[in-house]
Amino acid sequence: MGVTGACANQAAPPGGPEDRRPPVIIATEPDTFGEMTESGGRVRFQFNERISETVADGDLSSAVTVSPLTGAVRVSHGRTSLSVSLEGGFQPGLLYRVTLLPVVSDLFGNRMRDAFELVFSTGGQVALTSTLAGEAWDRLTGRGLGGATVQAVGSDSLFHVARADDSGVFAFRYLPAGDFVVTAFQDQDRDRRLGPREASGSVPISVAAGDTLVVEIPLLAPDTTPAVAIGARSLDSVTVVIDFDDYLDPASSSDQIGIRITREDGEAPLVTRLYHEIEYARYVDQIADSFARLDSLDAADRAAQEQAAADSAAALADTLAPPPPTADSVDAGAGPADTAQVAVDPGGATGAAVDAGAPAARPVPARLQGAPTQARPGRTPPGRRLVGVLDRPLVEGTFEIRVTSVVNISGLLGGGGDVTLEYTPPPPPPPPDSAQAADSVPPNGDATDAGPAAGPGQPAPADTLGFRP
Repeated sequence: MGVTGACANQAAPPGGPEDRRPPVIIATEPDTFGEMTESGGRVRFQFNERISETVADGDLSSAVTVSPLTGAVRVSHGRTSLSVSLEGGFQPGLLYRVTLLPVVSDLFGNRMRDAFELVFSTGGQVALTSTLAGEAWDRLTGRGLGGATVQAVGSDSLFHVARADDSGVFAFRYLPAGDFVVTAFQDQDRDRRLGPREASGSVPISVAAGDTLVVEIPLLAPDTTPAVAIGARSLDSVTVVIDFDDYLDPASSSDQIGIRITREDGEAPLVTRLYHEIEYARYVDQIADSFARLDSLDAADRAAQEQAAADSAAALADTLAPPPPTADSVDAGAGPADTAQVAVDPGGATGAAVDAGAPAARPVPARLQGAPTQARPGRTPPGRRLVGVLDRPLVEGTFEIRVTSVVNISGLLGGGGDVTLEYTPPPPPPPPDSAQAADSVPPNGDATDAGPAAGPGQPAPADTLGFRP
């Protein structure tokens, strides 16, 4: 009984040197900026070597984008080529842009390094074209969204298509003049259509002949429910935090949000200011920076005072020092003047007075852990919390907080709810350690050595000049 068959798995041919070069396109049909004249024609990419039947990140149809998209894309595989056709054929009188994404590899697994773009016409006069570029980015993180599908639809209802790279950047390099709605979305099911649950964003734009325009498109998943308050806690005695089950719109004014705190067995504080997360983080940073500048100015002022005190003490020492011996006194046989040596202490009474004026630590509001950070200028990230500053400290007990008129990140109104806050004051700080208190007795144990010696029954003289003879 004979057995026949073929192996369906591809493998690199045995023997020979190892191939590390990716496949390269050496020819196209039609040629670049050429014309497709035959009806129902197809585009062909010819490679310099045999290519794999499988592509990275999807199937063959996802390896190609056609713009404008006038029919379903079909991709067929040859030994050393790929062919692209459209259901119903390429329409006449248009300028097409067919992009082969860098997902094709050879039999050794070497993958194309860059996308390849083929531009051709299907007859008729091609008008001056324009360029539209931009970035698709995630509205929640502020960062570019790689792999997003971008469509520009004009008044002729043609779908001009591009695909964002790994950093979210896209480009329409050959776009006719006109008004367009540019939509970017995450094509999770790879059907080249915007699904009801796929994150998306749209912007209108007008393109004139020869223009080069840049546009940014934020993407956000659809939402149908408002934000609901789910909890509250204290950041400190004068700051409360309200948590929500959804992201809030940081562009909506917090002044329009209603918030009320009540307490069953007594009065409750009022919220004097309400912040979105990133607003509160900026508020704390501004206060900390202001205090840092004030401390820097105070330090410079104290240094100037200390220097002035040192200069004054040095001038006083020069005044009290004996004059140098003259030639006459030397000739007369007089010896050196028997005078006391003056030791000036710059850190004496004057220095102590300067140190006593140093400011105490300035109170900076409590920081909110996990607050969102701005990825790029102009892209304010949303958060799930509101922060309220109170007009007086909380006392121990249970508080009810009602929040109304909250807007979520999708622009839905009517968010809010009722939450409970249980507040317990923190324990007081421990008393200072008495063993570390300043010791008034000098290290040698003799308390009378602190000043100049006094006669029997006489008090020690006060050192009022800040120096000791």
